[in-house]
Amino acid sequence: MIEQLFELAKKKKITELEVLINHSTSFSIQAYEGKIESYKKTSTAGLGVRGTYQGGTGYAYTERLHLREFDTVLDMVKDNASLMKEKEPLLAEKQKGSWQDSQPDISEEEKINLALMLEAEARAAKEVSDVSYALVSSGEGIRQVANTYGLNKTYRSNYTMAYLSVIVKRDDEVETDSAYYLGDLNKLDRAKLIQEAVSKARRKLGGKPIPVGHYPVVLDRRVVCSLLGVYSGVFSARNVMQGTSRLEGQLGAKLFGSLDLLDDPHSGHEKVMFDDEGVDTAKMYLVRDGVVESYLHSLQTANEMGQAPTGHGIRSYKGPVQITPHRMQIPNGETALSTLFAEMGNGVYITDVQGLHSGTNTVSGDFSLAAQGFRIENGKIAAPIKEITIAHNFFDLFAHIEKKANDFDFAMPNGHSQYGAPSILFSNIAVSS
Repeated sequence: MIEQLFELAKKKKITELEVLINHSTSFSIQAYEGKIESYKKTSTAGLGVRGTYQGGTGYAYTERLHLREFDTVLDMVKDNASLMKEKEPLLAEKQKGSWQDSQPDISEEEKINLALMLEAEARAAKEVSDVSYALVSSGEGIRQVANTYGLNKTYRSNYTMAYLSVIVKRDDEVETDSAYYLGDLNKLDRAKLIQEAVSKARRKLGGKPIPVGHYPVVLDRRVVCSLLGVYSGVFSARNVMQGTSRLEGQLGAKLFGSLDLLDDPHSGHEKVMFDDEGVDTAKMYLVRDGVVESYLHSLQTANEMGQAPTGHGIRSYKGPVQITPHRMQIPNGETALSTLFAEMGNGVYITDVQGLHSGTNTVSGDFSLAAQGFRIENGKIAAPIKEITIAHNFFDLFAHIEKKANDFDFAMPNGHSQYGAPSILFSNIAVSS
């Protein structure tokens, strides 16, 4: 099919062509009050093309993978290329390969039973007043990228996940929290998952604001991952070129104290062997010992900045190339979280933040976020706190890391990128109520 598309493109005087094909299937089941509330099973497929015609690059796509559709799709490439005089480079290398990252799966019937058991057992836990979500999901995808220079790479992967969100109530006070498990569902410990979600929600009960001031603060790993997700765009070479990143002209500058920040595409819940332009991926440091070492590049930005591509050109078959990290992470520390609290003495442990989009400025780095957590008194977790706001600047904050815990983990996947970090102690964050 691809070769026929290439032959047709040649006849239409499209000088080079790239094809991206995605096939995906997904299944999810949600239980509520002992019944199946939601049952979804979907299958999608699409073909996106990017081609060069008369010196410009055009895009087009179709979700009907039939030869009779190709003529129309290639005509759309020509029309769009005529409007865009800019030419985007393709990977001009003959590379071929096929990779697979398959995890064990269970039957649909077993997934249904698992969701029902999770919901029933969680609802029976002490102080649980309701179960918001008892969800089991799975999916499989095949991604293929090929071009007229001889590139042809395929990757197949799948995932399985259980997600639980509970509401706890004590007198008139309610709180909610969640937990998830990603991996072989045959190995899921339901009691452990339920305990995690319930205990996280329960420990929030009785929370109160604290006096306004500047406190030493431990940011939980989930909060650190959230901040990385919001500010990861500052490392995009496209944002640097457009003047919307403070890292413009800062390669080689020591901006982040002792921070190490890397992108390791072969870690996390699913390996990323190559990007959507066919460029191989590899572990790379964005920041090492505080020094900015690299930006994230697509083929186009690498070409324009005279640097090597990094394998971060990502797109769906429907759209143009974007730049995004794969598995951005701060390496693990060596100190137990409890020891981190002991070394802090008195301060604040932040476990949740809200307002990540409205309360953050990705250009200046400033943020002001609603938060919840706990007072740390004499090195121990004390009373819960809520209805507070934490404020700082992303660049300044991560230039002054005091110490990292040894509790590294990845946050729950959300789209292509995944973020990982340990909990981190900072000496001074503004807290208001």
